[in-house]
Amino acid sequence: MKRAAGVFCLSLLGAFGTSCASSPKTSPVAQAPERATPSPAPEPTTDLIARADEALRAGQEQAKDGHLNRAREEFDRSIDLYLTAPGGALANPKLAEAYRRTLETVHLWEIEALAAGDGFSEARPEPASVDEVTAINVDEAPASESERRVAAEAVREEKNDFPVELNDPVLSCINLYQGRLRDWFTAALNRGGRYLPRIREIFAEEGVPQDLAYLAMVESAFHTSALSRAKAKGMWQFISETGKRYGLNQDWWIDERSDPEKATRAAARYLKDLYGMFNDWNLAMAGYNAGEYNVQRGLERYKVADFWSLSNTRALRRETKNYVPLIHAAIVVAKAPERYGFSVEPDVLPAAEAVGVEGAVDLRFISECAGTTIDRIQLLNPSLRRLATPAGRRFDLRVPLGSATTVSSCLAATPPDRRVRFRTHMVARGQTLSSIAGNYSIRTADLASANSMPLGRRLSVGMELIIPIDPRASVAAVRTPVAETSRSAELPAPSGSKRISYRVKPGDTLAAIATQFGTSIQALQSWNGIRGSRIVAGDNLTVYATRGF
Repeated sequence: MKRAAGVFCLSLLGAFGTSCASSPKTSPVAQAPERATPSPAPEPTTDLIARADEALRAGQEQAKDGHLNRAREEFDRSIDLYLTAPGGALANPKLAEAYRRTLETVHLWEIEALAAGDGFSEARPEPASVDEVTAINVDEAPASESERRVAAEAVREEKNDFPVELNDPVLSCINLYQGRLRDWFTAALNRGGRYLPRIREIFAEEGVPQDLAYLAMVESAFHTSALSRAKAKGMWQFISETGKRYGLNQDWWIDERSDPEKATRAAARYLKDLYGMFNDWNLAMAGYNAGEYNVQRGLERYKVADFWSLSNTRALRRETKNYVPLIHAAIVVAKAPERYGFSVEPDVLPAAEAVGVEGAVDLRFISECAGTTIDRIQLLNPSLRRLATPAGRRFDLRVPLGSATTVSSCLAATPPDRRVRFRTHMVARGQTLSSIAGNYSIRTADLASANSMPLGRRLSVGMELIIPIDPRASVAAVRTPVAETSRSAELPAPSGSKRISYRVKPGDTLAAIATQFGTSIQALQSWNGIRGSRIVAGDNLTVYATRGF
């Protein structure tokens, strides 16, 4: 009973704020609870702006992840809140100002999307480390006994399948990694965690010493997008000709020199061929850097038989003389980083699986289907030069593990014209690749390559071509502030313009249409009574064009 009474008393305490210390004979006086002061109802204008800003922020977050469809949905939701406001957005000065700010934000996003945008701007490469690292003056002062002892212990305790030299040039390079290049070396070794396990496997399969995996550290710091001043590309820095010789395809859509798997296989075979030529791995590495025939001529001219003797002649450039000892030093330090004071946190390549994609599909659309970011899709598919899979053929796209089925279903359920955001052209009678390219001020070769067809191909009437306009060249044309427009304040037609009716295509934006016809978003909105940025495929727009017709 006491326990039950105690529980009842606690419930009263919680409900009425009374005390169980009162005498049981005295009935507690129930106090009326104080009424909480109700929060004032949000002012309608402030509430509408807050909801519109929330949608705007959500759109910006989606855009940051490359989810352009979802971003546009959120942007449209933000704009629609103003357009459906009682009396209209322009009836209230506070709403009108917020509406103008929202339109400007969406307009800037459209410019950025255009610049990134049809997927035709090639991804920006990383500088190739081989240009900078091999050009550094390596201190040739004799190493101390303690430095020799530490290096010898590191080599002795590690399992090496390559005969590492511990001469003065190599020991000087070890000091370089610990000093001036310390941050670079740490970042490169961490990045290498994504690729080193598979590189070792491929080298073992091809009969190449696995320790030569660190040649890629000196070449590119394990950047798949590295591009040298000599136009060598990828983690293994193949020039175009050598890459093609070893089976690495390169066209307008893809560059397999940036494919870690295929380029590593090609590098192993090239190194193996060089070893067959020189019967010496050091000379093979020198040939990889300087060209095999330059090394061969040096050996014949100076009557020497090994790299270290050749490096004492004038046969090799300083970069090649540094290149081989830098690789030896990288092997020593990378296999025993703690001994040299490095704290390594290897990056991990996300687990992935392949899904077959037919034709050109925007990677941003695929990232939405996969529920991941555009950056993740690009990381898994570094051979893609554009933000799209190649036109006219099947491409095995790598997506995060577990998402291939979802992506396949998403592609199957979405009409082809909804999977791309590219500008297209319907071939008319009498048109050729050359005439169409001229109309869009692009190169005929680029137009043919973008559509995976030979230069001399005859075009059929009604064929749809992808138009690879570089958006960076035309963004300036749409950098005009967004202003409020309505049918009652229509802008005049520019002098010398031609009035046309333009049918909106899937993927079109006001920014892209304005650029194509030499006008502005503001003018398009005015001539067509458009508020906001929403247009729908199939709509007919009135355009007073100064070009592109």
